[in-house]
Amino acid sequence: MPTLTPAPQMPWPVTRPFRMHPGLKRLPAAPAVDVPPLFMRDALAGAYADEKAAVLQAPGPNALHGEPDAEVLQAIAQAYAAQTGVHLHATADALAGGMQEDFVVLHDEPAGMRARFLAVCFPSNWSPAEKLGLDFTAIHAPVADNALLQAGAAGIVDMAFRKASMLRHVWLITPGADLSQHPESRRSRWEDALLQAEISLSGRLIDQVFFRVERQTTLPLPALQRAVFFIRVMVGGLVDVLSVEPSRAAELREALLSMSDAVVHYRGMQAVRERLLQELQALG
Repeated sequence: MPTLTPAPQMPWPVTRPFRMHPGLKRLPAAPAVDVPPLFMRDALAGAYADEKAAVLQAPGPNALHGEPDAEVLQAIAQAYAAQTGVHLHATADALAGGMQEDFVVLHDEPAGMRARFLAVCFPSNWSPAEKLGLDFTAIHAPVADNALLQAGAAGIVDMAFRKASMLRHVWLITPGADLSQHPESRRSRWEDALLQAEISLSGRLIDQVFFRVERQTTLPLPALQRAVFFIRVMVGGLVDVLSVEPSRAAELREALLSMSDAVVHYRGMQAVRERLLQELQALG
């Protein structure tokens, strides 16, 4: 069974028109009421741990890359315990498997911030191994319509990884519910969703696909010349997520309609965008 976040708990970061932009929000230095936390631990923590264990033990693509610093791992464990009340051992395996977030450790070097350790069990169709040693600009080079991200790279890195914890959401529509969507091992592709739609009672593609959100947060550790980038993946059935607010189908349609061809191609949606637009219009 897929690990699905209940629709009312799914973030809805869809904006219109669609733009690839930083979208950063500053997080407080200390926990506060009604303020987004650095970490999210919920009732699905056990299911996430099971899925992470399966990834970490699988013979396929490795989830851990590089060599972690003991001081950084200790800082992560302390921050996690302070915010969630859950005490995890300060080891790469314990943190990678015990937190619902994946994480990347960056080193502040003379040439800039570079990814030197990755613990990523749930990538969204990208290979963590290929990001090891890269800086912000190189990591985001393959992203379509990345001009705003690249133009602001120096400021983003300085603010989010040296000065203050930040929050950002990235959303996707995917043909599968798996938390892990490594390009070498993902099980569901758009052609599978199209086939399922054809043989389903409703005949709708929209019933076969999922809304995926990456909740991204940062933890600067300037005293160590390090920073940590956390990625919490959440997945919900698209129709269920749309049903939370009656305006969402129209909002999503506007966002998809405003996507450039480059973004549609980057997200692999060339063969399905028009059909999704039609079905969203019928819902709206």
